[in-house]
Order: sequence, then structure tokens, then C-alpha cells
Amino acid sequence: MIDRKLLTAYFGRDQNTCWQCPTCSNGYLVIEDDTFRSRETAISQKGHKHYEWEPEWVSLVYSCVFKCTNNSCGEQVASSGHGFLDWDIEEDENGIPKQIYGEYFEPYYFHPPLKIIDIPESVPDNITNQLEKSFELFFSSPSASVNHARSALELLLTHLKVPKTTINNRNKRVKINLHNRIDRLAQQHSEFKEFLLAIKWIGNEGSHPEKNLTKNDVAELYEILEHVLSELFNNKSKAILAKAKKINRAKGIK
Repeated sequence: MIDRKLLTAYFGRDQNTCWQCPTCSNGYLVIEDDTFRSRETAISQKGHKHYEWEPEWVSLVYSCVFKCTNNSCGEQVASSGHGFLDWDIEEDENGIPKQIYGEYFEPYYFHPPLKIIDIPESVPDNITNQLEKSFELFFSSPSASVNHARSALELLLTHLKVPKTTINNRNKRVKINLHNRIDRLAQQHSEFKEFLLAIKWIGNEGSHPEKNLTKNDVAELYEILEHVLSELFNNKSKAILAKAKKINRAKGIK
């Protein structure tokens, strides 16, 4: 299950995250000692000269290395992104509240990329590769991330034996658009049409420059796609579905 709050959250340099390790999926990522570096951007520094300058105007960049907490894994994950200053209220030693500014950061990049959804092992490699490219761009460019997810959907339809082309009334071979390909799903997979159409509509938004998709928008797509992949490629889900279909055909237990 996708944790949207985690995927869209900011973090502090002394704050451990709950991002799962992309290699073992058992440990969590913590900042490696002495690897965290942040600097104020040149434009931000020039802003200090403005007579109305406020600390909230500060813009930072960061880079660091995260390490997996699972000792048998120990993966190293490089990350970079941007940061800003925000304030909170703390009490001093005399119990007097005071305004304290702290640095907060938002990731744009992870390498290796985080695994945002569970991909069953039986999913074909070409689909998995497109999804991993989508994960890599999720934090820096949600729209580009969606485009790769849409490509994964096209590959999924091909895996399900949905044709990519057809012969038109002029006897010429032409491409079938994604919407029509989904409509052509075999009866045995017809229960997935609503899910795949929803993925397609979000994917269409990612292809339009005027649409600025957010990470929450992409998470919506990922949630639907994760369900579809689980139902199609998770052996346990397939076994349960096959059992249900057998009962339905027999109209009861025979």
C-alpha cells in the first residue's frame, strides 16, 4: 500500500526517514554520517539584500548518501534535492516560547530509485523496466514519471495479447490507440477495464505540457496499477480468482 504522506513529506537533516530500501525492501534509509551537504543557491543569496527579505525566502540544494538499516544489505542510496527554511515554536530553558527556524528538504532524485509500489516477480521485464524509470522520475518530474507508467500500460496490454494494430477500411495497417486497446481486452480480463482506463486518463494528463501533475496525482495512478499487477501476476490472487470462476460456472460447490 502506498504511503502518500511519506512520498510527499519533507525531512530534516537529523531526521531519519521511513523510505524503504530499494534493494532489500526490509530495511529503511538513514542519512550516512558526514555525507549530508546543503548550500544556499546564488539567487537566494542575492535576495538577502532586499529590504523586505524574510528567512522563508531562502532556497537550498542538498546532496547526501542514505544507508539501509538492514545490516545484511547495507545498500548505499545517493540523493539530491532542494530545501527551505521554516519556523516552529520551542521553549527555552526558562519555558519561554521562541520562534526557531530549521532546514527542511524535499528529494528530487534517488539512485538506485525507490520502489514505490510492489511489482510481482512474474511481471515481464519490459514492464518492470518502464515502471522503474517511472519511479526514478517520480520526485523530480511527476508528468514524465506518468509517461513511463503509461508505456508500461501499453506493454501490459501487449502481454495480455491485445493487438497493437488493425486493418482499416482502406486495407492499410494502422495503430490502435490506447483507449481502443483497453476496450479490446479479452472477456477473461474485462474486470480490469475500469482500472486501466483510469490509468490511461491520468497518463493522458501527463502528456500535456499545460498540465502540472503532482506527486499525489501519480500516486493515484500507482495505487490502481499496483492492484492490477497484483491481481494479474500474484499467484495467490490468480488461484483465488480461478477458484471463484469455477464456482460461478458450476453455480455452487460441486
